Amino acid sequence: MDKILITGAVGQIGRFLVRKLLKQGKIFSGLDVRKPINLPDFDLFDIQVTNKENFQKLRSRLDEFSILIHLASKIDIESDVLKSGIPSVDLNISGTLKLLEFLPNLEHICYASTYMVYGTPTRTPITEFDPTEPTTVYGASKLATEKFLQIFSSQRKVGVSILRLMGVYDLERPHEQAIPSFIKLMSNNQSPKIFGNGNVRRNHVHVDDVIESILKSIKVKKSGVFNIGGSNSPSNIELVNLINKNLGKSIKPIIKETKEKQYDFITDISRAEKILGFVPKIGIEEGIKRTVERFKEDEW
Repeated sequence: MDKILITGAVGQIGRFLVRKLLKQGKIFSGLDVRKPINLPDFDLFDIQVTNKENFQKLRSRLDEFSILIHLASKIDIESDVLKSGIPSVDLNISGTLKLLEFLPNLEHICYASTYMVYGTPTRTPITEFDPTEPTTVYGASKLATEKFLQIFSSQRKVGVSILRLMGVYDLERPHEQAIPSFIKLMSNNQSPKIFGNGNVRRNHVHVDDVIESILKSIKVKKSGVFNIGGSNSPSNIELVNLINKNLGKSIKPIIKETKEKQYDFITDISRAEKILGFVPKIGIEEGIKRTVERFKEDEW
């Protein structure tokens, strides 16, 4: 049986994956510097991936792993490149390469990348073969890591599945993205601000579907780049309406004019369906219902 190592195991996506693998009885270990709050007990290495000495101490243990699910990442989306570029490179790129040096028996890697590697989309829906021109430090460091992993895959004959995740929602500790921000404001009877006309669309993806895509990728072990997104592409206005429905409110958004160009960002997920067998199961209505319920329970 394959033994799995998960980096970022206590993170926003990792914690959902840990629970799923425990439920399935899989053999795995996690790697993270954060404490596993609200998680069952599991084998966890408390080390920094940027510190090579940590890996040297664990050399004999790391020999055991044949699959790497690489979720660890520095998320710094809109910051200045001079302030955040070096930390992003250290963790997302240098940390990845240091880790790979101590995993001699790897057979397959699943890497969680992002739709932000595309930058401003040139068409809709966007495919894996469209240009990659990231406009953020995060997107650039993710794209660079993709390239290093592809070279590593070619040189060491290790398979690598690169999953370009669309905006993931229904998380336990969400970042300030549209869906959690809207829910938090509207639950307090405040109107969310929407820039432009509110009609731009995104195919946000539910975290449970992301976990399913990861499990599919390590099962079929097919190399390549795959867009992972939801089956629906709601506009911001439609998101507000769905949140109102689930909160039992009728709050109207504040529409703000902007000089910045507004555009749809919808990823074509047909390649993941064809090669990985990934089909998102949670539509946006069910997803928003679950997210509102989680907010009521957790109060982010």
